[in-house]
Amino acid sequence: MTTAGSANILDDAAAMARADSGDMLGHVAELPSRLAEGWRISRELELPWEPPRSVAVLGMGGSAIGAELVKGIWGDRISVPMEVLRGSELPAWVGPDTLVIASSKSGTTEETLRQLEAALTRRCPVVCVTAGGAMGNVARAAKLPLATFPDRGSPRAAVGWSMGAIAGILERAGVLALDEAEIEAGVAAGWAMVERCAAAVPTSENPAKQLAWSLVDRFVIVGGAGFLAPVARRWKTQLNENGKATAVFEELPEATHNTVVGFEQPESQRDHLALVLLRSELDNPRDTLRAQLMGDLAETGHIWHTFVETSGEGRLGHALAGVVMGDLTSVYLAFMYAMDPTPIDVISHIKEQLALADQAGSE
Repeated sequence: MTTAGSANILDDAAAMARADSGDMLGHVAELPSRLAEGWRISRELELPWEPPRSVAVLGMGGSAIGAELVKGIWGDRISVPMEVLRGSELPAWVGPDTLVIASSKSGTTEETLRQLEAALTRRCPVVCVTAGGAMGNVARAAKLPLATFPDRGSPRAAVGWSMGAIAGILERAGVLALDEAEIEAGVAAGWAMVERCAAAVPTSENPAKQLAWSLVDRFVIVGGAGFLAPVARRWKTQLNENGKATAVFEELPEATHNTVVGFEQPESQRDHLALVLLRSELDNPRDTLRAQLMGDLAETGHIWHTFVETSGEGRLGHALAGVVMGDLTSVYLAFMYAMDPTPIDVISHIKEQLALADQAGSE
């Protein structure tokens, strides 16, 4: 719940700094430059294989969303099928003609390491993207191409590095035509949003702070279509992890085939819902219309809703601007709840319990 001190915290730089033990605001501000750095790092890799017939990216949480964003932005230009695999089991279709990109910021993600082991057993070409850990050790021992980046911040704060690295690996693998100018234009759009929504910008002029105010004490539904669908997913996970808030994401047009009916009940909860719809001038016109109709239905049902318009040059620019605004909104929401955005104690608890279960099973 909110506290009496939360009313002015978003315009109190000292109070926000005290609440932000892990400098999440600083990590978000560096997101655009980290994307550029990830791209540069991957461009230095030697990939000694023929172009693959498919691509599988292994990852969980913050290490998977970078791949989802890349697929959303450039999926129509990637010349082979690409899937992001969240889980422990490697599908049967992954084989020697599949380029496997194993992504884990910590290098210790249980599910990803298990899939990586299976990929090596099947003699897949593998590239690792990590800051170190067991994955880094495996990559060096097996002499795999390894894109390493600094071990700073939490996995969700490394999305820029993973986006840039994975995009660069696809370009190096010969399945995505991409150049430096497109990356630079996208990074510029990300920087523009950082400046527009920075902590130093007062609430009266800051759309991310204004949105955070509106989301307090609400169950948040975030929607997006096409390349903005994974951006909506990023919003959802950041509202969960940074904002410590309940949120879900919906992909359009699918949401207009089911989710909208759920606006009807329970009536008693409508005052506690918030619908955030991401839109871009690059959207398919039919998706733009569907988003408007979804907003109209929310209006009819007296559900608070808003449209967030992305901006920038090209899909990368629009997507990166959207990610930055969502990340900052989630941090400001944490401050409104008098929470520190960085700690994720419940996730740590789950990992500890899994480790204890493994230990008990081996005794």
